[in-house]
Amino acid sequence: MPSEDSAATEALARARVMAARKRDPFWQVIGLLGSLKLALILLGSIAVAIAAATFTEARFDSAVAKAWIYKAPWFLAWLGLLCVNLFAVTLTRWPWQRKHVGFVITHYGIILLLAGAVVGMTRGFEGNVTLRTDGSPQRKIVTDRSCLQVESPADSYLYLMPLETRFLKVSESSPKLLPVPGTSLRIGIDAVSEHLVKEPSLATAPEGVKAGPAVLLRFSSGMMHQAMPLALGSSGGAPSTDGFFGRALISWSGDPAVWPDHSEGGKKPWLDLRPGSTPGKVAYRKGRGTEADATGELAAGENLRLGWADWVMELQETRPDAVIASTPVPAAEGGVPGFRAFLQDPDGSRTSPLWVVSGEVVPLVLGREIVRIGYGLELKPVPFSIALTSFEVPRDEGTETPSDFRASVLFRDLKSGQEKEGRIRMNHPASYPGGLWANLTGLNYKFSQAEWNPDDLKETTLQVLYDPGWLLKWIGSLAICAGIATMFYLRPRS
Repeated sequence: MPSEDSAATEALARARVMAARKRDPFWQVIGLLGSLKLALILLGSIAVAIAAATFTEARFDSAVAKAWIYKAPWFLAWLGLLCVNLFAVTLTRWPWQRKHVGFVITHYGIILLLAGAVVGMTRGFEGNVTLRTDGSPQRKIVTDRSCLQVESPADSYLYLMPLETRFLKVSESSPKLLPVPGTSLRIGIDAVSEHLVKEPSLATAPEGVKAGPAVLLRFSSGMMHQAMPLALGSSGGAPSTDGFFGRALISWSGDPAVWPDHSEGGKKPWLDLRPGSTPGKVAYRKGRGTEADATGELAAGENLRLGWADWVMELQETRPDAVIASTPVPAAEGGVPGFRAFLQDPDGSRTSPLWVVSGEVVPLVLGREIVRIGYGLELKPVPFSIALTSFEVPRDEGTETPSDFRASVLFRDLKSGQEKEGRIRMNHPASYPGGLWANLTGLNYKFSQAEWNPDDLKETTLQVLYDPGWLLKWIGSLAICAGIATMFYLRPRS
């Protein structure tokens, strides 16, 4: 019975190989890395981490879950160790036999799937781009990643650094220091806020800037638990106004002898203000329609009940020659994110800290060095431009309910100048560069409808998805399915 003899010989040879490996340090390490105990510990820890991320995302948002877990270095290292475990466990079966084929394919499929997920998470991005039919083509995508923009005085080049302020743990005694490229300077961050609002104030006009009478007010409502500062100024006698949430009209006139005309003002309540009869005072009158129901004068610190629900106005300051300035300050809610920064040189000298608001550029000046910094969402450059040629919103018959969104876009390669048209519909994205190879590799930008402006059909916002790990994830998924099918349904011949 030659077949039985060959099987016995093969089994004996394999037993000798396994016995020799137990004394080999290399294979002892492989055995430890590929052990079942390590696999269970890794899988259990990852399962707990994913469960925690799910609750974190529900409690906060996806950005917190990504920062704390999914994109945290320890989680990526844990996934890398799991890949090492999966690879090592296949080596423990070496030399492979026919019965190991499904086992090996499945494990390598999991490794490819995890590698594709990490590549897509680290190299890919998701963002959006707003286009107009009467606007210029766009060459950058707004991603969901926040970054610090630094203009270096060494070369005037704009450098981008990833920065999520909401996860920074800083204080005045323990600031975070960031390098200014090409210099020995450092940018220090000693405070952060997710709710920066602009607080108005009255300031002396810089040289060459026109100024005029100005007033600083504060409106408050106990019923609505709301307070709102408001500064109104005038240059050359021109009045300024505020709509007060669209509910009323507040006017300030720099001319102490002129009241605004309300003959065609409708039925909204109004409040008129102008310089008073003596310095430091403000004259007022308030009413509705064409009739005034109260007049008088206020000094700094005095209040006026407006009769608009429980709103009260306080006169904080008035100046005969000033301009309106605004300073970012942290608030309990509303506003935009930002941080407080200073510039520091190697000997420890530093500037006074300034708040940097998302979407704005702030210059930090230390001696002769000027470093301009900004904070906001990353603008990701792409190797092509995209322009909106048309946008339509068909409606269901007899209603104003949209039945579809149809956007026509024109892609243009920045190097070759080659153009390609794309058509975007509901659940039908457009791709660039498109084609079989780009779709197979995942080196493809997908554009789908995200938002639209019902009041302006010349504008639309598209969601952009770029995932270079797509091919690895698909190959890994197919390998897992093929490996499992091989193990359970295509049993090797005995």
